[in-house]
Amino acid sequence: MTDTDAAADGRPMRRRDAVATRQSLLSAARTLMAERGVAGVSTREVAATAGVNQALVYRYFGSKDELFAEAARDSAMHSSDFFHNTPLPDIAPALLGSTRDDEAHATVARYLLAANDDVVREILRGRIQEYFGAILAARMPAPDAALRAELLAALVAGIGFLRDRIQTGELAAVDDTTLHAYVRRMIAPLLEPE
Repeated sequence: MTDTDAAADGRPMRRRDAVATRQSLLSAARTLMAERGVAGVSTREVAATAGVNQALVYRYFGSKDELFAEAARDSAMHSSDFFHNTPLPDIAPALLGSTRDDEAHATVARYLLAANDDVVREILRGRIQEYFGAILAARMPAPDAALRAELLAALVAGIGFLRDRIQTGELAAVDDTTLHAYVRRMIAPLLEPE
């Protein structure tokens, strides 16, 4: 599928790949969201960064909020299959290991930097409730499975934030094997009922 995009200076129309255009807009939105948050970015800036006409933002997404909501959803974060199939003791170490990956790290950083925006906060809340509060909690023994699953999310987010964003001394320097061994010991009480 292709779209036509009129150049701002009146040059002839050119054909554009719709899938590539959508991806360019999503990528630009994620980049700008990380820099300034949703409120600090205009659709004009997103379109300019993507190299397309501003009208295409509305054609593909309907509104600025929908663009940023999709940009936040369309990320390198783990899928629901990960939460359904990964052995419980491996969840936190695997999530922490994935934040070392450049794309996953960049995605987590974007979310954390933009978490003060209502749109992004709602996406984060939905992801945590779906992945931890529903899927993971259903796999954990009662009582308080949902609470323990959210505590696991808080543990992963806190460690990841301090290690990767704040880069505190020991935590930033520790190797993954040592970190994962400590994390497994920390999460063991969360995985078993009292």
